[in-house]
Amino acid sequence: MPVKKPFLLYLRSRLNLVISATGALLIVLSAFLFGGHAGPPILALIVAYAAVTFVLFFSRRGAKEIVQEVDEDRLKKVREKVGSYAAMREKLAVLRLGDDRMSKAMEYFLQESGAYLEKCRELGSYSPLANERIERVVDICQVFLDERDQNATAHRYEAPTDKDHAADPGEQFSREIMECAAVIKERVTEDLLGQSGEERLSIMKELEEKK
Repeated sequence: MPVKKPFLLYLRSRLNLVISATGALLIVLSAFLFGGHAGPPILALIVAYAAVTFVLFFSRRGAKEIVQEVDEDRLKKVREKVGSYAAMREKLAVLRLGDDRMSKAMEYFLQESGAYLEKCRELGSYSPLANERIERVVDICQVFLDERDQNATAHRYEAPTDKDHAADPGEQFSREIMECAAVIKERVTEDLLGQSGEERLSIMKELEEKK
């Protein structure tokens, strides 16, 4: 996959920032030392900076700097995505489900999702399939709480309800949460462990395209 805007990536690299800072300092010193005659030295410094930038940009060192910037961008996006799913998990952790089966299932989910997110931070990667299961647990809990509240309201006011709506959803939803937790645990092994950084990046891209 070609790198987008490689020159801009090089310009923001540490190497170019050091060279730019050095050039700026020399320009300031030239203006101070030569006063009104500082034009030619300053122009020479600018030309020298442009020449050094051109040479380095097309050199192996410049390519290395660009790759580092690309990798930093990727890691930043990974951290942001992992952070968003960690926030989802934190909200799930404080839910009061009021059902022993759901609570036990949630405990297992929090354990496995916590281990997964920690491994994501460690490796600088993630699994789209595992992330999807975290989203699914959020939806499951929302539906469960909604149905529980509706059933409680119907029972309180003795309102008529159909059997499907009145049925206790705890068994089904707790099983679904356990299944989501199991998939997350599996994805840690399948998508994150035992792969090089390049292989993990390839897996992430492939799985994202399949979503």
